Amino acid sequence: MRSSGEQRASELREAHRDEVARNELRTSALWARPCRAYNVQIELEAAARASLGRIQQNLKRAEPNLLVCPTKTLHVSVAWLLAVHASYPAPKDFIWGRHADGWTAELRRIAAESKSFRIAYEHIVATDSAVIALARPTGPVNRIRRMIGERLSLPLETRNEADLVHTTLFRYSGSLYDPRRFLASLESENAQATSEVDELIVSRELVFPSLQTETLQRLPLTPQTPEA
Repeated sequence: MRSSGEQRASELREAHRDEVARNELRTSALWARPCRAYNVQIELEAAARASLGRIQQNLKRAEPNLLVCPTKTLHVSVAWLLAVHASYPAPKDFIWGRHADGWTAELRRIAAESKSFRIAYEHIVATDSAVIALARPTGPVNRIRRMIGERLSLPLETRNEADLVHTTLFRYSGSLYDPRRFLASLESENAQATSEVDELIVSRELVFPSLQTETLQRLPLTPQTPEA
């Protein structure tokens, strides 16, 4: 019997396989361009980034027409506070200035109510907009996401609907050189990386996609109590 993670990865692959095979991709028009966003993220441990970086090297050899997310920038997006692709009625820096203290105080409480955990990457999937590494468990992250949605009064323009826990490895600059070969290469890759999660990061994104960021707050999670 397939695990829930395997089932979700399989469903995601099937949903996008034909689009990728036909090179019907959503290209990254913002790549390496200045941007502005305020995000809640998980910072990966160095060993996890290195493991995912080796997968990036393998896949880049199989498909040269990919935009590689630098290893040092690899992270998990938990929630947007002011989203990079959304337009707001006022500049994002101005909105942040008005709400930063209140949002950060509530995020600190949410972090304190959430226990530290470990994520494990298991599958690599190509969607029509990116190549991602899927991680489990999703429960702790989605619990934090729900609390953010319920307890922070974010602008209506900010839409947090994600339920995947993932790290983006590549985006697309245009058509793949050989999409079917690339999909076959993905099938042979098995993500084996883990990372302890003991804090949330509030960051300001300056160059898309997180090529340049500024850490604004580090919010500790509650340490797990050792079992007796």
